[in-house]
Amino acid sequence: MQPINAAGENTNVVEINAENFQQVILQGSQEKVVVIDFYTQQSEQSTQLSQKLSNLVAGAQDSVTLARVNCDDPQMQQLAMQFGVQSLPTCIVFQDGKGINGFAGDQSDAELQNFFEPYLPKPEDALIKQVSALIADDNFADALIPAREAYEIAPQRDETQKLLIDVLLNLGQNTEAEALLDKIPMVNQDDYYQSLQAKLELNKQAAETPEIQALRAELDKQPGDPSISLKLAVQLHQAQQNEEALELLLAVLIKDLNALDGEVKKVMMDILATAAKGDPIATKARRKLYSLLY
Repeated sequence: MQPINAAGENTNVVEINAENFQQVILQGSQEKVVVIDFYTQQSEQSTQLSQKLSNLVAGAQDSVTLARVNCDDPQMQQLAMQFGVQSLPTCIVFQDGKGINGFAGDQSDAELQNFFEPYLPKPEDALIKQVSALIADDNFADALIPAREAYEIAPQRDETQKLLIDVLLNLGQNTEAEALLDKIPMVNQDDYYQSLQAKLELNKQAAETPEIQALRAELDKQPGDPSISLKLAVQLHQAQQNEEALELLLAVLIKDLNALDGEVKKVMMDILATAAKGDPIATKARRKLYSLLY
């Protein structure tokens, strides 16, 4: 839906005059990208471009302002001269108080979309902002679904890759996180990347505590023992290694659904209850458990 005001007009399209020039263009470009449309009503080409620009920025009211300069007005002609405008229509992209790009003449919709791509908000931007806020609040369970959505939309974008890896590592999903880390090119291996690598190593170390190692040794001697499997699964869960923990519990339940008087089933359901929304490991294990139950 296009942002509109009570008069049915796009709220981020502003007609420039001598009074609002400073506020909209010079000051406004410190917070948003300002697209300046120097136009004349005497030119059909100019009128067409103005409409295309209005349509293009209609969904970007939080990040883009279209500043329309009517060069039929003598005062605005002076403004156009200050910007070095030599023909109409002319479009200039203004950011941080200075012009950074522009073109003269009409453009096709495809050409405009390509030209403004670096300046218009992308579909994943809102998701990136949401995930970043959830990570800052240590709310990794709720961050998983939007992190995956952002990554699916823009899998090559640096932010979507690292945010998803961050969430996965904090949920103990090391295998997937490590696979994604391996795909990050050297040019993007910044401080954030290094911190994620360090987190992965810490997770791996936590997954092999002396208690876990001892239980693994016991289970090697007594394969499939329900009591040992349960103890090891609990330790693995505490180390955020839910995939292996759930596999151990499922292996026991496949043989005996009421193993250890139902304690194995209870622990598995408790682990599943703490899983993040959209966790594929938990979803898969939950389906297998339900198939056993029903």
